[in-house]
Amino acid sequence: MANRESQTPATDKTLFYYASFGKQMLAAFALHQVEAGVLDLDTPISKYLGDEVAGSHVVTLRMLLTHTSGYPDAYSDPAVAPFLPFTPTGAGSQYDPNRPWAFAKINAGIRDPIEPGAREEYSNTGYLVLGRVLSKTAGGDKALERTIRRFLRRAGEVKPMTENQVTFQRSERALRRFAHGYYTLKDNGPLVDIFTAYGAKGIPTDLYGMPFTDGLFAGTALGAAQFLDALFVRHRLLSPRTVDAMITPTPQSAASGGSYGMGTERAVVGDRIWQGHRGSYPGFSAQGATDLERGVTLVVVTNRYMPKYSPADVIWEQLAETYARTES
Repeated sequence: MANRESQTPATDKTLFYYASFGKQMLAAFALHQVEAGVLDLDTPISKYLGDEVAGSHVVTLRMLLTHTSGYPDAYSDPAVAPFLPFTPTGAGSQYDPNRPWAFAKINAGIRDPIEPGAREEYSNTGYLVLGRVLSKTAGGDKALERTIRRFLRRAGEVKPMTENQVTFQRSERALRRFAHGYYTLKDNGPLVDIFTAYGAKGIPTDLYGMPFTDGLFAGTALGAAQFLDALFVRHRLLSPRTVDAMITPTPQSAASGGSYGMGTERAVVGDRIWQGHRGSYPGFSAQGATDLERGVTLVVVTNRYMPKYSPADVIWEQLAETYARTES
């Protein structure tokens, strides 16, 4: 169900929050800007941000893309945490799902990075900073949105990709098609609707869109699948050489047994190797990846989040296991 209260069913046109699956989409756009000569992978981001963000004189775009920047979690910082949902009891919550956000509010919780470049540690903060770099070089948030929209249009298979498939706008039009997100505070607990539990008058302002570039996008399952197909199979978004660099695990990730490259990682199910990204946030979960050898993409999006596991991961792995047993 897209909405349990109104008994609205989910359809192939229902929008879901992609959560961190969107990191892969933003990474592809950033690499497109590198290909265009707008950005450099290994120049300190102070070239684009000056002193606006802590650590800008040592952190590079490559570090942001590969989770090696060393930034502490800005969301748990005392300057930011009280304004977000799910603040621990007694932390003085000031969450308002209708209050507009700006990067400056998040930047108040971005602290100096710890040993940048030394190791891989998954970082939402790095992708928040990445979004600021992209905004600055584009000429502001609105200009960035226009540029990203043009980039994503190329992912359409027959017709250009539109806001009906992938969006980063919290509009009334999107709200009419958006699935409500549900989560439980504990195992077997009652489902909480994040659209109604905190008094949101529309799509919660912290759910996606600017400045939350660690999870910028929402869309349909097909929209996510078309993006992956355009990136890894049809090569409509980046050159094959850039894609190869994107999917190559970093030394830091390999050292810890991982496979993360630049905004994407591998998953092995049976004898098949997949390339993609997962995402989860209270209320939603997503998983999407492409079998590069066969050119087949599987995407699962759900409006459900559990404390101990991601429903999308479980469903996706079951599908991938069944697919791996097929001969062609």
